[in-house]
Amino acid sequence: MASGDGPRVAVLSLRDTRPVQDFGGLQEAEDALVQATAAGLYRVVVASPRFSRGSLAKPVVRSVLTASRLVRPYRISHQQAGGELADVLLVLARDLRDASVLVGLPDWYQLGVKVIVHVEQVTDWDLRRCADLVAHLRRRADALFTGCEMPPLGHLVSGSGRLRTVGVIPPMLDVLAFPVRPDAAHRNIDVFSPGPAPPVQHQLLRQWAARHDGSYQQDIGQLGAVTSLAQHRRIFTAMATRSRLFLTNHRRYAQPGLGGRLARGGGAHHEVGTRFFEAMAAGCVLVGDLPEGSRVYGECVAPARPLSLRLAADRLPDDVLAALADPELSGSLGGVSRATALRHNDVTHRWRRMIELVGVPASPGVDARIARLAELANLAERGQEPTISDRDAAPTGNEPARWPSDGDPPGNEPARSPSG
Repeated sequence: MASGDGPRVAVLSLRDTRPVQDFGGLQEAEDALVQATAAGLYRVVVASPRFSRGSLAKPVVRSVLTASRLVRPYRISHQQAGGELADVLLVLARDLRDASVLVGLPDWYQLGVKVIVHVEQVTDWDLRRCADLVAHLRRRADALFTGCEMPPLGHLVSGSGRLRTVGVIPPMLDVLAFPVRPDAAHRNIDVFSPGPAPPVQHQLLRQWAARHDGSYQQDIGQLGAVTSLAQHRRIFTAMATRSRLFLTNHRRYAQPGLGGRLARGGGAHHEVGTRFFEAMAAGCVLVGDLPEGSRVYGECVAPARPLSLRLAADRLPDDVLAALADPELSGSLGGVSRATALRHNDVTHRWRRMIELVGVPASPGVDARIARLAELANLAERGQEPTISDRDAAPTGNEPARWPSDGDPPGNEPARSPSG
């Protein structure tokens, strides 16, 4: 299947179909993987300008049109015509709603011999609502991975379909997209808490900040108004890496009888969310209500030595207060956190595990990046990791994919990522 230079890889990107702000992390992961594997980058784009105007510009309307089979709102940009197939095709999606564009996309699965789909978040509700997509993936994909431990997906594998491998692979993240700030003077935010504010934790942290003239950054201001994926992500990573502590609470898996939704709070099964991995990549101390019973937590997060702060806590624990009071201590714990991300939680670690499960050899570029990440992890633990500027940390989006080869006919070049 693969040459001496490793397997030929293609990435089919959904970044243009629903450009919500938090898709920026997946775009970074795609770009990092394209570089490490010399992959071809293809994009799913609207099939005609008319789908960018009026009500047809709404993804939900396009989804209805796709399901109706009456029209095809999407097409593949820069699909290689008449060339050699990739050995492996990878599709990354935030959830099943993102991936639903594949149902009406002509011959997308023919870009690769082996087809791997990774969906970051899956719920029972989405499995029922996106039944057409689930059936489509069972026929067209060889492997389906999700970042969630629940619900289980083993029932999707059957003798009649193509799907043979399902499993849990934690969310995709380009760890090197986060600027390095080992100097405590550069971390002027004491606690960073993007997203909804858990009321009890929020009150405790506000009280601490008021008493100690600290900085508790819960409201990220106008960041939600930034529509460029690259700019949004660059601002987010800059804020995260200027923080000492990062509030990371478990994600709750609700039972199907409760709607099968993922939410914060109590519940039967607690999971690790994407924020845990972002906080580690940013070199922050993780603080929050931790999913200690989760396998992913034990393997990928616990080595970062996170600090527990229950959602219903009546006070800030002593170890949290100590980290808040001592920048040197929080810097040391942040170095452990960053080292854990470099050793275990980069997109290339995830990629290597996925292709192992489907029986595809790794690319030399992937092995080289993982080896370099391990070297950086050793330096991060000692506070000696080389610093990277904000501008250099985040991909510009202008790097061309290196496959197919330069000898392809004009008009069949791999797509360049859209710039921010």
